[in-house]
Amino acid sequence: MNFFDIININVLQSAIRLATPVILAALGAAICNKAGVLNLGIDGFITMSAFVAIVSTYLIRNFTRIGALHPVLSTFLGVIVTAVFGGFLGLIFAVLKDKFNVDLVVLSIAVNMLAVELTVYIMRAVFHQSGTWSDASIVQLPSLDIPLLGSIPVIGRLLSGYNIIVYLSWIFTILLIILMKKTKYGRYIVAVGENKEAAVSVGISVTKVRYFALILSGVLSGLAGAFLSVGHLTLFTRDMSAGRGWLGNAAALFGFNNPGGSFAAGLFFGFADALALRLQNVTKIPSYIIQVMPYVCTIVILSIVSWKALRDRKKRIGGME
Repeated sequence: MNFFDIININVLQSAIRLATPVILAALGAAICNKAGVLNLGIDGFITMSAFVAIVSTYLIRNFTRIGALHPVLSTFLGVIVTAVFGGFLGLIFAVLKDKFNVDLVVLSIAVNMLAVELTVYIMRAVFHQSGTWSDASIVQLPSLDIPLLGSIPVIGRLLSGYNIIVYLSWIFTILLIILMKKTKYGRYIVAVGENKEAAVSVGISVTKVRYFALILSGVLSGLAGAFLSVGHLTLFTRDMSAGRGWLGNAAALFGFNNPGGSFAAGLFFGFADALALRLQNVTKIPSYIIQVMPYVCTIVILSIVSWKALRDRKKRIGGME
């Protein structure tokens, strides 16, 4: 067995697909961190959004004229509904933080716990299923072949042939890089996150910035959930996020809350996940060891980030002295 028996184009394609929900979660976490609001509820957002995506797709497919005539369009509409739902969850977080000064950490823990149990309860009460629910009428998001790009050897296979949510994760990364690096509003976000009192003193609305960050993180989480239930598969299962929201938060920290860095970190986690699946098929390493690899990577990465932050802090203190 050589290197190319393990790492090949199929593994890299799988890595890009598996990275998509983590990238979206990481972008949402990064923009919130930049704005000074810690959103640890992204994992719960993803779980609820995955459920909303498949249910809304099912309802549109079976109970509307559009769904009857255009099965694929019903899935696209389900994704749009889910993105709006995710934004609504972010809005609820923003309102509770702004109007009632709710601790977002406590709220996030509650949402993460509620998401798992509430989706399972509704699945049992409405669809009479306990662990997994699907329907034969639901159509998966189709893969898109990009003209010209797909004809390029190797690169074409690597960058073409994914569903629209994969490409949206790339587009959002580019847009957020432009926002943070090239626009005045991006500087406002950084200012609010670093020193909100100073931001207020120069006329920046802290409330608007944080509403924007939380709503956008909700939309991105909604897309991540939709990818899992109607983009990658056509089913919903208990706790479908499987910790991807937490991986997204870790990826944001590893990328120093920058969109480009968060994207790269998300790709790394996707590659680790794809590599673990590949190793299960081609090696005799016990599966429980392979399955824990992405989470070991998370611990290592967070340790490195924490060490670097501590080192930089000591340098700043030393410079002040």
